[in-house]
This record gives sequence, structure tokens and C-alpha cells, in this order.
Amino acid sequence: MKIVSDTGPIIGLAKIDALFILKDIAREVLIPPAVHRELLGKVGIESERIDKALSDFIRVTELKPLEPAIREILSDLDEGERQAIGLAFTFSENVILLLDDRAGRLGAEKLNIPTTGLIGILLLAKEKGIFEKISPLLDELRNQGYWISDEVVNIARHLAGEK
Repeated sequence: MKIVSDTGPIIGLAKIDALFILKDIAREVLIPPAVHRELLGKVGIESERIDKALSDFIRVTELKPLEPAIREILSDLDEGERQAIGLAFTFSENVILLLDDRAGRLGAEKLNIPTTGLIGILLLAKEKGIFEKISPLLDELRNQGYWISDEVVNIARHLAGEK
């Protein structure tokens, strides 16, 4: 499986020193140039972790210009989201788009691209035995300033069987 990621989930995983999850789950982890630029602008402890992942297993991948119909569907999104969705769209199978933004997910859904978010990746990591519990990770994400609503945290804990 390939993962194509937007910026936010990579930053979140870097904040809790868990970028390795992507490497453990996916055969390839790809980002478009706009996401790469956004990641390079990040400061803080996560920037070193992101740099290491970029030199190790996250691959920046160019994409072809989007068709007008696809550009129209994605017109309200920022450049990183547009490019991430466009890159994921180029793969016909075995790709998951890692994206937290609701508007971006709706655009990807219109293009029949399977998506998950940061919480979905944590749940998958638990399912694969990478983590015993995700609740401490959710707490750490929030402590590190990554915004997750109480409702989403409660749903994630419930799905993980930790409530």
C-alpha cells in the first residue's frame, strides 16, 4: 500500500515522535512538492524528526497538472491539499490519502480516493500491534498543541476499545 500525505498528519506524528508508523504500515510514503515546502517551514522539535523522515522514507513526488474537472472539484482547497489529492488520484489502487481537513476529504471522496486521518493511522497502528494503546498518543498530541476535538478523541478511544 502507498500513503500519500498532506502536511497536518505528518506534523502531528512528528510531534509525538511516531512518524515511523507510516514506514511500518506503507510500502511507500509520498508527498507532493507543496506539502514538502510546508514541512520545510516547520520549526520546533518536530522539524528534526520531519527532516529525518524526509531523508529516510518520505519521498517527494512530482505530479502532472490536474485535469480541469479535477481542478474545479478541488478549487477551494489550499495548494498542499490540492496537490496531495491530485497525487493520490494518479494511483489507480493500493493508495490511501492521509488528510485531516474535512473539505479536502470531501473533495477526495468525489474522486473516489480512500482517505484516513491521523487518528485513523493511530487506530491502524494499534490494530497492527505497533502500539498497545492510543490514548496516551492522543493525550500527547493535544499536549503538543495538535488540535483534536473532545468528540473525536472519545470516538477514537471507543474504536480502540479504550473507553
